[in-house]
Amino acid sequence: QLADTEWYWIILAPAVGGLIVGPLVYFLAREAKGHGVPEVMDACTNQGGRIRPRVAAVKILASAISIGTGTSVGREGPIVQIGSAVGSSVGQFFGHKGEHLKILVGCGAAAGIAATFNAPIAGVLFAIEIIMGRGHVRVFSPLVVAAVIATVITRFHLGNSPAFVVAAYDLVSAWELILYVLLGVLSAVAGVAFIKGLYALEDFWDLLPVPQYAKAMFGGALIGVIAIWLPQIMGVGYETIEQVLHWESGQIPLGTMTGLGLLLMLLAVKIFATGTTIGSGGSGGIFAPSLFIGACLGGAFGTLANMFLPADMVASPSAYALVAMGAVVAATTHAPLTAILIVFELTDRHTIILPLMLACIIATVLAQKLLPESIYTLKLVRRGSRGVGGGEAEIMTATQVSELNHPIEKTLHLEDSLADTVDSVLGCGHSQQYVTDDKGFLIGVITGDDVASIIRDEGSLEPLVVAADLMHRTTCSVFPDNTLDRCMTLFSQHHIEELPVVEKDGRLTGWIGQADVIAFYNREILNRDALIKFVEGQTTKKTREEQVHLTSGEIKDEIPVGSGLAGKSLRELDLRARFGVNVYAVRHRGSATTFPDPSVPLARGDTLVVVGSEEKVAEVRQLTQLQSGSSKPPQK
Repeated sequence: QLADTEWYWIILAPAVGGLIVGPLVYFLAREAKGHGVPEVMDACTNQGGRIRPRVAAVKILASAISIGTGTSVGREGPIVQIGSAVGSSVGQFFGHKGEHLKILVGCGAAAGIAATFNAPIAGVLFAIEIIMGRGHVRVFSPLVVAAVIATVITRFHLGNSPAFVVAAYDLVSAWELILYVLLGVLSAVAGVAFIKGLYALEDFWDLLPVPQYAKAMFGGALIGVIAIWLPQIMGVGYETIEQVLHWESGQIPLGTMTGLGLLLMLLAVKIFATGTTIGSGGSGGIFAPSLFIGACLGGAFGTLANMFLPADMVASPSAYALVAMGAVVAATTHAPLTAILIVFELTDRHTIILPLMLACIIATVLAQKLLPESIYTLKLVRRGSRGVGGGEAEIMTATQVSELNHPIEKTLHLEDSLADTVDSVLGCGHSQQYVTDDKGFLIGVITGDDVASIIRDEGSLEPLVVAADLMHRTTCSVFPDNTLDRCMTLFSQHHIEELPVVEKDGRLTGWIGQADVIAFYNREILNRDALIKFVEGQTTKKTREEQVHLTSGEIKDEIPVGSGLAGKSLRELDLRARFGVNVYAVRHRGSATTFPDPSVPLARGDTLVVVGSEEKVAEVRQLTQLQSGSSKPPQK
């Protein structure tokens, strides 16, 4: 309650909080800045599940101070990062790495969400949908155990009651589904606005000529100034959400300001306040602000519906606020199942589940169309990190276009005759022919369909038509250093089967086909499966020959990891690009043979199962025996 508090204390409290949090995060653990979930995702994807133990301690202090002094953040991001850091630290202490360490990180995240919101099912789904990016029995089982244990402990100390006590809402009329569809659309727009506003404010604060560790103080002071007039935006905001969930149409919560106007203002200001807090260096989550924004949006929407539609067609504004809470969370996180279940578990009401499911799915689909990245993955993309994925997905994200690039034997020019154009397109051996200028820069393409429509009239059109008349310009191409997942995205978005490969300056170097990418992926999967079975079969024999000559002319070899490779990940070594040698499996000391995880550092005692030419495999074997800091590795 701030009604009786002097205005300068309202400004001073978050400013002092920022003064403490800024240096704390900057000098001790910069990963603790912001909401923390992208850092956990990055640790799973690119760091082999390794999170520094100090992150948990710094995050606890920084987020507690940020929330306690009134800055506009939530608590779920911190608890996810804290739980994940604890899981990672325990795993590292006991010597776990690779998939086992990542599972422990996911267990920490699931347990944190389950404990914070008294929502074990949502905690498990949060870890699967957002942190791990995949779910199978080996991953799902420990996540469930962690969430259950965390929930039992929390309920023992804090009781078993939902976070929000709400009435039993239900569909008033079948026609009301139309309103929930519209609410899903508006929630998608609000979610995308929140994402873009958050990162725009982060960019603004990054550009300010102020020491990074001091920015949080100025951000906190700005939040305090806003809170003089709108104190609802301070802190987690659950009190305001509770009020909206008990809203009755026609109530006026503030003097002369109508409830509708207040809700719309709070929606916009909360986006600004949360972006300011996180952008300036505060520590806290975005989940609670998403719930806050959804409650305000749904409350305003429900108020308008009650003003203009018959009472027997619409529910109370609170019902729409509850649905919009889940829909905005779904739109920002791109995790509809988590959003549906967390709102369900937060309120312990199943009667609203049907409109909640509808609005959340619509909000997610539309938000993905408007902005392909979620509020979590966008941070990773902006700093060049890969998204969540592993195992088979790594084949697509670790392989460059240059490895499957077909060279161009012949191209067309704008003035080439119709006869030459038809012969070139039909005889090129692939789905389209490329038109370049005299210097080899790509201008456009001509497909088989383009010439098929006029081939019967080729004789009469010969004097009139040249290549330029059949060509259509293309803005869809890839660079040699793009990865195959980029190709698959373009194939799907543009419904094409082939892409030109160009240099950065636009010079055409070749083409890549969808069939090539799919065949490569299938071949890699089959090779990995077959090779791992072969290696595991060989290891059961008392004697075995490490090197095996393959029918392709290459060899399969097993290379012990020495000083030259120990402590480095396969992604850092990039043996495929440097030597043309593929690592199909890794046998860690005392463990079974597994698919290689490119982000996990190799250790002495590990063994690489590689395939390549005998000469190049020998170079890799020589590289692994080099002492750290000694002579340079052998030249290719």
